[in-house]
Amino acid sequence: MPKKLDSDATASHKSLLLFSLLLFSGRRHYLTDLVEQFNCAKPTVMRLMEGIERSGVVAVETGLENRRRWYQVKSLPGRPHISFSREEVEKLTLCRDLLKFLLPEGMESIITGGLGKIAVLMDNVQEREERGKALAVKAGRRQKGRIDYTPFQPYMDCLQKAVSTQTVCAVTYKTPNKEPRVFEIVPVRLVTGDDELCVEGWRVTDRGTPQIRFPTTLAIQRIQDCVPTQRRLENCPPLPEARGAFGLPGNAEKAFRARIVFSEKYREYISERVWSTDQAVKTLPGGGVELTFTVGSKYYLLSWLLQFGGRAELLEPESLREEILEAARGLVDIYTH
Repeated sequence: MPKKLDSDATASHKSLLLFSLLLFSGRRHYLTDLVEQFNCAKPTVMRLMEGIERSGVVAVETGLENRRRWYQVKSLPGRPHISFSREEVEKLTLCRDLLKFLLPEGMESIITGGLGKIAVLMDNVQEREERGKALAVKAGRRQKGRIDYTPFQPYMDCLQKAVSTQTVCAVTYKTPNKEPRVFEIVPVRLVTGDDELCVEGWRVTDRGTPQIRFPTTLAIQRIQDCVPTQRRLENCPPLPEARGAFGLPGNAEKAFRARIVFSEKYREYISERVWSTDQAVKTLPGGGVELTFTVGSKYYLLSWLLQFGGRAELLEPESLREEILEAARGLVDIYTH
């Protein structure tokens, strides 16, 4: 949810922000969410909507979903006169440059082409050289190893379309050390973590009206086929998740607290980062640091901890210490034979 608007904002200010939100988001906005975001009562939001509708600039569509009132821009009577500042174009270019290592070549080309069209709409720009400066590459990313997602672009396109329509997809998925299996899923979003792309969604029944089974996360590079079906999940609910937890978002019921002590060598590295939104970092007398935080994935935590070798000790939860010990024994066996 975006930051709340100050309570002393004027009606005209709220009306302008509400109009911009509807125009540029292109999606439904629920009355209860708008009340919280604009820090005003329901009748006030409804009056602002009526004023926007009467202006004739846009047509506002409204309806009910699960007894919740929503609003959305239905159509524009003509092309709006919009311009972009150089700073806006440069920030969009920065996002492209920081993330393009994850994108298939085809998607990167589409984004670059779109940015070029946006740059044409820059305000107060008379010379082509200024647009070129705004679009110039200004960022990059160091990589330990990357996945070439170009062969997987058709699957990503299929999943993106299915997110918008809540369509059930039959995904052929290769699980390590097992034969490929076909999963029926309703994709909810694409996510990134540890320099890889994943799709998160709901596993559903494979026949008849889709019935939700449980949330799932699939790595894009392990998808061997993705075929949209004729079935849709009506009123797809949001995924249960532990927001702000360490690792990829997961089932909120599986989130847990962890406490780890790091040696002095990693004090700055641990202290200068946000590992979870509710973390606590404490400097220890010997120069080390203790991190207490919320973890959303046990497997992410274990693989991350092993990177530190003997310079990190998991204190809690006690149940995971044995799993780390087993991994350490495996390493000793490998390097002593």
